[in-house]
Amino acid sequence: MRNDRFYEYIYLYKNSVLFKIEQVTKQCTKLPLVQAWDPYDIPDNSTYEDEYNIGGPGDQIKVQEWSDRKPARKFEQWIGVYTVKDCYPVQETYTESYNVTTSTRFFDLQLGIRDPSVFTPPSTCQVASLEEMSNDCSP
Repeated sequence: MRNDRFYEYIYLYKNSVLFKIEQVTKQCTKLPLVQAWDPYDIPDNSTYEDEYNIGGPGDQIKVQEWSDRKPARKFEQWIGVYTVKDCYPVQETYTESYNVTTSTRFFDLQLGIRDPSVFTPPSTCQVASLEEMSNDCSP
């Protein structure tokens, strides 16, 4: 029997707080957010990898690919693809180890935040526990 749980995460970097909300029960855990904000941009000291067009004939966008690869290292841990015009993110890939890779694709981008309420924790978080929720089914 599978015991899958699905969570929504709300990261409030200005307050250094992370809310972890279990999607079925809406149980909420409030945790300290210790990681720094990581903007989707080309970090300092990045290595230029390539420039190419994506899309089809007559409907192409020029992008550049960057990484954190250094000449003495064989593999990179981060690769980012950004539009040449306005530097919009297209894709970012992080490799945490040789077998864990996270890839994020960006599409339908708009300037600003269309719905700021996505950063408002639900009412169940007003009394959020300060410890991590258990991952098993036991009471």
